[in-house]
Amino acid sequence: MGKLSEFLSSSSSEKTPAPPPPPSYGEHSQTPLAQPSTSSNDQNPSGPPPPFPHLFACLHLGRSDRVRLIGLPQSAVAPVDKAIRRVWMAGVQQSGAYHQGWEWKLSGNPWHGQGAEAVYARRLLCHILHALSAIGWDLHMSCDLSKKVWDKDTLILHSVQPHQKYYFSISFNESDKIRIIDPPDGFVRDTFIRAVQTWPLGIQSQYEKEPGATQLKLRGTPWFTSDGAQVCQARMLVCTVLSAMESVGFELVGSVDMSVGNGDRNLDLDTWFFASK
Repeated sequence: MGKLSEFLSSSSSEKTPAPPPPPSYGEHSQTPLAQPSTSSNDQNPSGPPPPFPHLFACLHLGRSDRVRLIGLPQSAVAPVDKAIRRVWMAGVQQSGAYHQGWEWKLSGNPWHGQGAEAVYARRLLCHILHALSAIGWDLHMSCDLSKKVWDKDTLILHSVQPHQKYYFSISFNESDKIRIIDPPDGFVRDTFIRAVQTWPLGIQSQYEKEPGATQLKLRGTPWFTSDGAQVCQARMLVCTVLSAMESVGFELVGSVDMSVGNGDRNLDLDTWFFASK
């Protein structure tokens, strides 16, 4: 008998081994599983689902120039409208109801993320987030919910007690630049600068990109490199920046892709949003 037939013969006579047992988690592993509910709703799957508390809503950055509130109460429209009109100097073309929410069409293209508009767009979003926190909606997370080439993140908001929060942003630009936009004071700005100066290859330049926005240009290409050393060093740098901001009382609350980038060559990077603890 050949080796193949011997193998098949021996395999057919062996029993399939039992799967390994589930992992044990100490004393909790002995706790019996909860029995399935036998409520009338479970027995009647065609019945209406139970009501859920209204805990989450969305802030959507549409096209290149739209701001949309989705699932928020009508009372949120006025404070967000005030924040937009106060900060976005190019103005608002129109606003109105949009399906299950409200939409503003802005003049200009804030989500193209080019030139001075890149700074002003991040300032705008900080002011919108501040207005939402003041009426009880905090940024919970951001996520990509679209496969479109020009897509941006959706910002998920969580219902909380109304409170005042100061927001500012840090953006990563091109292949070698990093900016802090509207920190609350010079101390936070200088702490950020000291953190960035830990970059091992050094700083090429530092200047005010726009009023309120300090930019540092790093040597090398930390955001667009295949060099193993720079890959690791860039990640250590952002960890240092996070630690520095935590040390002065600000925590990262969202990492948002808020730019349409360059289409098929989508080279845009996230913007980090920090809020006072």
